Amino acid sequence: MRPIDRIMDALKKLSLDQPYDKITYADVAKEAGVHWTTVRRHFGSKEHMKKILLDNQGAKNLSYTDTRTKILESAERTFAMYGYEGTSLDKVAENAGLTKGAVYWHFSSKSDLFLTLTERSLKELIKELPHQSKEVFDSVSPVEALKVLFENEFRACAEDKNEKTLLFFEFISKRRDKEIKDKLNASFSQLFLESSEILKELQQQNRVTSNIDPNALSVVLHALMNGIILMYLVSPDSVPLNTIANDVSKVVWKGIAPKN
Repeated sequence: MRPIDRIMDALKKLSLDQPYDKITYADVAKEAGVHWTTVRRHFGSKEHMKKILLDNQGAKNLSYTDTRTKILESAERTFAMYGYEGTSLDKVAENAGLTKGAVYWHFSSKSDLFLTLTERSLKELIKELPHQSKEVFDSVSPVEALKVLFENEFRACAEDKNEKTLLFFEFISKRRDKEIKDKLNASFSQLFLESSEILKELQQQNRVTSNIDPNALSVVLHALMNGIILMYLVSPDSVPLNTIANDVSKVVWKGIAPKN
């Protein structure tokens, strides 16, 4: 067998048991029985190694995008069922009907997978922000529109039995890893930035008071929503999500309404 064939077989075998970002030239060389410089000469870079394997997956009618999506959907179900601490990549793989190696190829750890889910949720939220703000401020009654918005958010929390929200708070409270902190910081910074840009535009249109810094207002509004949900998780009997939206909308509108 030619060296390149042995290298390719070694790479595929290693990817079944190890995260792709942990596989080195030396690992492949040892498995293939060649010198590590031979591996480097064939691939040139680790990214190229990854691309080669993805091309091979495509040749077997395996979709990178579909596999990744399948893993993420499985992860949502598995995290909801077992909680963060009770979930493992083995369980995610089993739930998705995939090998553990397939999961490791896309995600290097459980925290990496959960962060990706979190980032995806925040991106979906950011995508919805312009539409949500338009519904509120184009409404004849912004207070009523705000009430409907809050009701929908609170209802979504209740309907999924608080699993996603609870997992999110659980994740934040238990993780101290610098990489995780940096990624969460980047994701939420983008959320606050997008929100503040929308609020700034509304201020320019005199739909929101200009007496409040839009960046600060962005943080306050998101903190209010998350804070209410967090209090509900702590003491559901004391925080009636089904009725509180009416009063919350009045408080918010009184604070952000334009001053004539």
